[in-house]
Amino acid sequence: MKLSKIRRTSQIVFFLFFIFLFLLTRYPYDSGIVTEIGLRFSPLAPVFLFIKDLHLHLIFWPALIILLITPFLGRVFCGWVCPLGTLLDITSKILKSPDNRKTQKFEKLRYLKFALLVGLLIMALFSVHLWGYLDPLSIFNRALAIVFYPILTLFTENTLIAFSNVSFLGNVPYFIYDQYKNIIMPENQAHYQQLFWIALFIGLILAGEKLSRRFWCRYLCPAGALLGFLSQFRFLERVVRPSCPACGLCQTECKMGAIPANDFTRNSKVECIQCFSCADTCPEKYKSISYEWRWKPYRSQVDYSRRQFLGTSLASVTALGLIGLHLKNKSHYDQQIRPPGALPEEDFRDKCIRCMECVRVCASNGACLQPSGIQNSIDDLWLPVAEMRVGYCEYECNLCGQVCPTEAILPLPLEVKQKTPMGLAHFDKNLCIPYARNEECLVCEEHCPTPDKAIKFEERDYTNPETGETKKVKYPYVVAELCIGCGICVTKCPLEGKAGIFVTAERQQRLTRIN
Repeated sequence: MKLSKIRRTSQIVFFLFFIFLFLLTRYPYDSGIVTEIGLRFSPLAPVFLFIKDLHLHLIFWPALIILLITPFLGRVFCGWVCPLGTLLDITSKILKSPDNRKTQKFEKLRYLKFALLVGLLIMALFSVHLWGYLDPLSIFNRALAIVFYPILTLFTENTLIAFSNVSFLGNVPYFIYDQYKNIIMPENQAHYQQLFWIALFIGLILAGEKLSRRFWCRYLCPAGALLGFLSQFRFLERVVRPSCPACGLCQTECKMGAIPANDFTRNSKVECIQCFSCADTCPEKYKSISYEWRWKPYRSQVDYSRRQFLGTSLASVTALGLIGLHLKNKSHYDQQIRPPGALPEEDFRDKCIRCMECVRVCASNGACLQPSGIQNSIDDLWLPVAEMRVGYCEYECNLCGQVCPTEAILPLPLEVKQKTPMGLAHFDKNLCIPYARNEECLVCEEHCPTPDKAIKFEERDYTNPETGETKKVKYPYVVAELCIGCGICVTKCPLEGKAGIFVTAERQQRLTRIN
């Protein structure tokens, strides 16, 4: 079997593996498989988390293996494992990307991925961790959770329902629908805020394939830059024999444009992703290209100059200043309600990679977590935040901490989670039915899940000023010491529009370890 076919098989297997893990990330989460293991393949994670904590996080052992083998095998992660790379290859086929002869004008942009990597590293040294936005596995999972899966399930469900109305199909559509609901989407249809912006982000990455094959990987991916840096001394080399007819097929076929147009015998170890397309493309009668082990390998230069480094450093310092000096709006603080088990805010922001794993699992049970917008600064964007009018934190659920790949949310035992406040409920007396209308409403108290109800009532007499009629009305109030801020009272409030009760981050308990 040709090496390129083996590589494509590997791509398909890993692509399906990541999707399989994604589908398992849902309530009741009893498969026994650690679904966040896929996100722990990220080559960036152990590097940036080491900068943050100054110790090696062994939970990222898949990524550590990738980093260790890269100096020997090259960027095999990019060509054989990365699901975003596979998605780009699929998109390239659909959009019919131009060949390398038509993309030479972009070659000067190769330094950008190294600039992004250096910029992210400099900011991380000053405790500003934005690398998760550009991590390829986080991008893939984020797009899958917020964009592709909801759109696909919406289309599929409506299609199956439509087919069920076709009489001659009998019970076939119902059977398929039942299997679909059991295997693919047992939960309700997911709806997310920030859908447009996350869709635009992944859309631009995929649209880059119209400019060149693997535009993202060639010019922007910081993970590719890190692996390219480690690959420049690799031992597995592309060797071109003297029989080469200089036909140029290898240069045209190369996914990464790693073979220079003026010398087909060379290739950039920094850019090559070991796809082996060049060897398989070489005409059968010549077979001039092979891959061999050489213990004294030549070095490929990283396309990044001293001037570019200085420019990147200046840009990074400027970004740090803009983020650090930006005036924060204190009125937004009470809206930043994080999941139970979330680390203290600064640590939480540093460790969260915006992969939407917690948002995905929450959608299957409770559905309060949503990707947030920008409230104070850029690093607010796409952090998980609780939107209690949309959903609530299920009392019997602790899944968000179990699926977080970086432990930005700690995996709390259920009994600990049930005692960990994520906020405090307050009544809006201008809207709450008993206060605003002097009519009885018991919904919030009925749904309060704590053993000793956190919402209680004070019964008082109310006299109607128009009729003079007096009646007993129960006015609710919150016992702060009992409230865990789960928000079910907000979700279930029967008022249309804004609820008569709301949750703030007051009394939110942040943990640094599991008690």
